[in-house]
Amino acid sequence: MKTTGVVRRVDDLGRIVIPKDIRKSLRIRDGETLEFFVDKETISLKKFSTSEDLSEMAQSLLDTIHMTISKSIFVTDRDKVVAGTGKLKKEFYGFNISSRLEEYLFQTESLVKGTSLVEEIIDSKNKGVEYKYILSPILSDSETIGLVFMVIEDSKSFTEEDEHIIQIIANFLSKYLED
Repeated sequence: MKTTGVVRRVDDLGRIVIPKDIRKSLRIRDGETLEFFVDKETISLKKFSTSEDLSEMAQSLLDTIHMTISKSIFVTDRDKVVAGTGKLKKEFYGFNISSRLEEYLFQTESLVKGTSLVEEIIDSKNKGVEYKYILSPILSDSETIGLVFMVIEDSKSFTEEDEHIIQIIANFLSKYLED
């Protein structure tokens, strides 16, 4: 474990403040849930995420869908791409989502379409490549906990079926996480 050199006092209600630079580097947002771990005299905090559960189910679902439609589809949690399929999987899988995609986590639109450079979708090394995308939120208890998105090359177009597939995947994962 690495020391930060930051020392904070516990107030009379048992609260401590996590410094802004630490929250920013770990992408901890206001209202986010943290999990506590105790080992002897050490307290550790970790962002609480359902992404492990989400990741396994989403990857199985995407692999099954890919056998039929062969499209590049991805699932994110609130921080990064946790499942993916298609020829663009290596470009997107495991990368942090961009601040632009992060903004969609706080919108309630059921389907968003756009064209963006890859670095506007994920924090990627492959700068300057442009893709069209459609995305739909994954909701749990009326809160967006992730996104499902499909990506195609800029010269191609999405079909109505593509839009329906993204919404079906998002709705399925939402239902799975609620159960």
